[in-house]
Amino acid sequence: MEALLISGVIVFIGRILQDLFFNFKIEMFNRGKLSGVFGINFIESIIGMTVIAMVVQYIDEDPRLLIFLGLGSSVGGIIVIKIRELMNVKIIGERQYYVRISFIGNKDLVEILKKENYLFTVEEQEFLDGNIRTVIEGSLENRARKEKLKGILKGRSDKLVTIIPAREVYWV
Repeated sequence: MEALLISGVIVFIGRILQDLFFNFKIEMFNRGKLSGVFGINFIESIIGMTVIAMVVQYIDEDPRLLIFLGLGSSVGGIIVIKIRELMNVKIIGERQYYVRISFIGNKDLVEILKKENYLFTVEEQEFLDGNIRTVIEGSLENRARKEKLKGILKGRSDKLVTIIPAREVYWV
């Protein structure tokens, strides 16, 4: 019974670590950090093979070891979700955006954005089609401000909107 418990705990912790490493590998891949993917994949595969080898070796003695494997995977998934939620809160607070809005009409839009404390430049520009459009440009400090701006712009006609993530925004 003691061997089952020790093996079970090792399998349980190993599955949690394997799930964590797998998800961090995906994050590294999405960010284009291939050397990080290589290193994490190496560690993840060693943990995974060790866990599988233990389960295969001791499954005949006690099939309840599969319960530890399943629980480890489930708990690992929950931990990964919680870590991602914490990371998303941090990213949402730090991500910045570049915004460019051009429109004809909607003259109240500039006043609404001023009231909401958006810090944009405003100018009139002639477009290639000969129309004079009001152009607003600036930066947003976080995702919440972006979502609020999208709400303000929703339903307004004849507008062209560009919102792109900015790695760094400088006031020069």
